Amino acid sequence: MSGRVLVFGSINTDLTVYVDKLPHPGETVTGGSWDSFPGGKGANQSVAAARAGAEVAVYGCLGDDAFGRDRLASLAATGISVTGVLVKAGVRSGVALIMVDAEGENSIAVAPGANMRFEAGAVDIPAVPRGETWVSLFQNEIPRETTESLIMKTRAAGCVVMWNLAPTIGRRPAAEILGSVDYLVCNRNEIKALVSGDDDLERQARVPLGWGVKNVIVTLGREGSVWLNGRETFRQRAFPVEAVDSVGAGDCFCGVLAASLASGSPVEAALHRASAAAAISTTRRGAQPSMPTAAEIEDFLLRRERV
Repeated sequence: MSGRVLVFGSINTDLTVYVDKLPHPGETVTGGSWDSFPGGKGANQSVAAARAGAEVAVYGCLGDDAFGRDRLASLAATGISVTGVLVKAGVRSGVALIMVDAEGENSIAVAPGANMRFEAGAVDIPAVPRGETWVSLFQNEIPRETTESLIMKTRAAGCVVMWNLAPTIGRRPAAEILGSVDYLVCNRNEIKALVSGDDDLERQARVPLGWGVKNVIVTLGREGSVWLNGRETFRQRAFPVEAVDSVGAGDCFCGVLAASLASGSPVEAALHRASAAAAISTTRRGAQPSMPTAAEIEDFLLRRERV
């Protein structure tokens, strides 16, 4: 599998505690184990795309601290180009504090640190060579003005633009931004926050199409995902597995989806592959360590087809 994916987003370190149940406000839960993992939605999606077979470059911002040095090294070790990562002196790198319960559900608090120093003016986007497909992939853990500016830049360069609306945003982007988005990817909460006044999922998902977005994909957890493009609606089922940690599953889905589209896969096939990869990721602990390789995804799909 081949294809090029440019990922613009956050690079964090995840400090993760595993507990029997998530605490209520004001409650302390003890007895859990903990671990540290590389994370951040931008970095997670980069690793997922690279392991799925794409050529990947990540763009973001780190501090010149131990966390930043570790993240540069771990991304480079995965084969990802890190020449687009800015390093800011005297700034702390981003961290996420994560709790995961016995069912694999999670609660996350993020201190973005250097991620909020990432500026679009520091990024040069080369033109996409004739005959190639490059996918630019975005999320919402860097300044919104940076994301929206880079969406326009990468669109002008000839990229297919994918925007994962996570974490949630409430303010509707400008028409020129939405008109530059080929794939808008969100979950139930994210589409509901963007589109008010209707509780029907498919009607909600159709609204951004009227704003100029080419395709809308809504992820539904254990219910799979739905893709709408204004002409048809396609539903991709989820693959049932014994989940132990859902952290990074959405990022895995987006990274593998981008890698598959960059390789020229039809959307239905890309969704099938992304759904399988996300399912695999939930059976492992940590965000980036859970991302499957291309061979693991293909083996998983072959075994499911034989059942």
